[in-house]
Amino acid sequence: FGYVVGKTVLRSFVEEILAQNPKYAKLDKAIGEQGFPLLLLARLTPLFPFSLSNYVYGASSIKFPDYFFGTLLGFAPGTFAYVYTGMVGQALFIGESSQPWYVYAGGLGVLVVVLKLVSEAATDIVAALEEED
Repeated sequence: FGYVVGKTVLRSFVEEILAQNPKYAKLDKAIGEQGFPLLLLARLTPLFPFSLSNYVYGASSIKFPDYFFGTLLGFAPGTFAYVYTGMVGQALFIGESSQPWYVYAGGLGVLVVVLKLVSEAATDIVAALEEED
């Protein structure tokens, strides 16, 4: 919803601001050219509220395929984590499992470490991009 509102309602307002401020115009051009990796990093980084970023990217010059696939791939690790956590909870508390509990606990531990590392790497990359400006 936020992307559609950004592209239809907010884009003309943003274009007026871009015409007055070359620094923002440069940023908008970079988002248009490198939309997929920037959006993917933003989705992997927990610093940006997703609802607000939908409006921001909708108002930017990002192309829809970059927005769609960046969002799809960026949300995948978090979605996997939620599903796996549910499976672990079911296995530990209900007891309906073909694996012993420590297999699920170990998998959950590995998942937490991997998500933490990916999140930190994405945060560092986004911070480095912000320092370049």
